[in-house]
Amino acid sequence: MRKSLVAALATATSATAALLAGPVTPASAAAAFCDRTTPSTSILFYKAGTGEAATGTLSGGHWRARATLRLPAGYTHAAASRDSLLLYDKSTGAGESGTFTGGTYTRTKHHAFAPGWTFVEASGDSVLFYDGTNGHGSTGTLKNGAFRQVRAYDNFSPNWGTMAASCDTLVSAARHGGPEFPWSNLGAGTLTGGVYRHRSEIPRGDFLGELTATDDSVLSWARVGRELRFGVSEATDGTGISFRRAGTSGIWDKVGRTSDSLLFYKNDGTAWTSTLVGGAYTNVGPLPHVSSGWTLIEGGV
Repeated sequence: MRKSLVAALATATSATAALLAGPVTPASAAAAFCDRTTPSTSILFYKAGTGEAATGTLSGGHWRARATLRLPAGYTHAAASRDSLLLYDKSTGAGESGTFTGGTYTRTKHHAFAPGWTFVEASGDSVLFYDGTNGHGSTGTLKNGAFRQVRAYDNFSPNWGTMAASCDTLVSAARHGGPEFPWSNLGAGTLTGGVYRHRSEIPRGDFLGELTATDDSVLSWARVGRELRFGVSEATDGTGISFRRAGTSGIWDKVGRTSDSLLFYKNDGTAWTSTLVGGAYTNVGPLPHVSSGWTLIEGGV
């Protein structure tokens, strides 16, 4: 199953063990850098069927509304970096990007991406597109409202089931087995400067159903029976991912993020906020008067 990376490295497609069949740790990989002096508090709510959208800020677990707007309908993915937002329609490849600061989104460009990407995830300054069916991928920068492709990959492993990016670290997980005997593969690397570099990979036996990341941390949340089980870990420099159990809750349908906060959402409009900083999770409380039916909730980091 292992693949030679000689040709890939020669063509500057240094994909990594979190995603590749064979592990590689580039000896000359630059240290990750994340400017934490300008954290993002911006978050978007979007309905794919109508294009209805709302923006605001979520900081310290506290929400403040900014604007309502109408976007093209049909977007299936959203990825927000430190200062920018990218929207994508998996079925057609249509997309757009723009600046996203202070809870205000301003479109700068329409895009025609390839259709079919499984995940689109953004770190502080970069974005990764991943196709779980064939292992293809693409990375680029997402800054100042603009997306610029940097690398293309054709040697990622397929079937990674969830991904999330902190300011500088992308974490990926694949869950195998049934609910009685679950086990997961977990990989992490840096996603900065439009390039993904592998740093660590470990097999895990805990519940990694979905991943959501803040500036320096990552949350795992998985449905087990009639509850969600949570784990938290720090997520910096692509290393040191080690989940600690953080408790349980009732079922939530989506989890949005900003640099220091999480927003738990049910499709009926029920919502709850918390903070996740330095690998430490803290409840804040319910968020009332949230509309029902939002299909995407995405904040910057």
